[in-house]
Amino acid sequence: MSEYKNKYEALNAFWDISSLVPSQRPIRAMRKSTSTVDISDGSGADENAENKLSDTVITRTITLQNKLDDKQPTDSYEPSNPLLHRVLLYKECSSYEFYVDFCHEAAEYWDVVGTECDYCDFFSYSPQYDQLTNEQKAYYFWWRECLRNGSYIATNSCYINLLMFELINLEGKITPYDARELMTEVVVNYRDILKGTLPKYIKWICDFSLIHKLSPSKKHSRFLVKNAVTLKEYFVRVPQNDIHGWTQTLLTHCCSYDYKSSKFAKGDALALFDEHVPAAICKVVEYLSKNDRILSGVPFGDCKVTTKAFEGAICSTQNRYTVEVHYCSFSRSHELRFLIGDAVKHCENRIRTHIFVKSKLTVYSLPNDIQAVIDEYFNTYLPKRTRQTVKKQEVQAYDVLYDLPHTELDLSNAARIESESWETTRELVEAFDEVPEPVASVEQAPQQIETPTAFEDEQALSSALGEYLDCVRALADKDTSVLEKTSRKLARPIDAIVDTINQIAVEVIGDIIIDGYDGDYSVIDDYRDMLE
Repeated sequence: MSEYKNKYEALNAFWDISSLVPSQRPIRAMRKSTSTVDISDGSGADENAENKLSDTVITRTITLQNKLDDKQPTDSYEPSNPLLHRVLLYKECSSYEFYVDFCHEAAEYWDVVGTECDYCDFFSYSPQYDQLTNEQKAYYFWWRECLRNGSYIATNSCYINLLMFELINLEGKITPYDARELMTEVVVNYRDILKGTLPKYIKWICDFSLIHKLSPSKKHSRFLVKNAVTLKEYFVRVPQNDIHGWTQTLLTHCCSYDYKSSKFAKGDALALFDEHVPAAICKVVEYLSKNDRILSGVPFGDCKVTTKAFEGAICSTQNRYTVEVHYCSFSRSHELRFLIGDAVKHCENRIRTHIFVKSKLTVYSLPNDIQAVIDEYFNTYLPKRTRQTVKKQEVQAYDVLYDLPHTELDLSNAARIESESWETTRELVEAFDEVPEPVASVEQAPQQIETPTAFEDEQALSSALGEYLDCVRALADKDTSVLEKTSRKLARPIDAIVDTINQIAVEVIGDIIIDGYDGDYSVIDDYRDMLE
């Protein structure tokens, strides 16, 4: 039994990994004093004092100032762009100087005039001058010289990065305005090379402009707005208090619905859309602008974005900022986008009514006061048209000759006609030697002849309308109270009830019987007599 036990323990010991690890010495607590002493610059110190380092552990505490602890910006201002309300600049505090050597080299090389040479490829994730060979450096200077003269020769993203780093850091060699304009021209003309990285370069342009308090560039604003990801509003150029300019900006950048995509905005109707939709939205902008300030009446608060300037770029310490912008957002204010979108939809509904289109767009949450502004415009400049009715032509004398003689319905006369027709049938059958089947005599046939009425369509329509008949008859007398009561009773909007009545009429008589839109409803004259 003991032999088996020893053998079993020997097999288990093979899997004991801890036996292979060398033993460690136990860690004991430090017995030396942990008291601290202050380190001074020697002023007022006791020269005879001796510090015994063997008995005392010296500690040093370094406190770094948090850059935004005090929340006091280095600079703040209100831009001329009406979309940007306030810009705050926070200088990043650091005890280290970054990229000082790069800035010195950039200042030395700035005045170098390049000479023509062949293209030389270059690659670096963070390009600097000391990474360039002589051939690469010569081509960089030649390419930069061509840019200064407005010529855009072959290059790659690494050369572009190096130039952008120069423009960001060399404020003393080139004015901020000229630097920003050159940045913009480089990004726009080499967009095919930059491709997916365009938003990064556009953000650098925005950061540079905000730090140096520059207005947006007058050139390429559409391209910059389209490709910007952060703070598109900076690149939107709108003249101060220009209502028409603001209207076009809203329709272009801040509208959830584009009326040009409507299937009815085609052909001759497109001219109506292009003329009246911007004009009506212009009235809305005027209404929302209080105290001579554009869109000051919009009930939405400002947006705020805080970002580090020149992220991903070589930037010296003196140019490192955190930028905080308070602005009216076109790109992220969903409330404003849906407000303008619903206003455009309401404009299209009014135009559809004008061109006799029955279907309407659904407007979800357009305030009543803005809807009233749009209705007032269309009532003035595009009033509602009434459906033209076809006048009955006067009966001419010769038309009587083509009319059938009018006889009143007589059952005995009908029986006589039926008997004569059967007699004719028998004569035809005998002529062809065929024996006709016996038929019941006229006197024995049941008399089930229905009496036709002169108002079958009217009765069919009245029956089909059912509970809505009283609404239609009251509306024919220009009384809308019954329609409103029915709306409250059924808990359905008036527009929906009118659509239901028109659908029933189309199924029965092939046409709608109520015309109008948005509470201004009336029964079409052609069918007014039918409902009395």
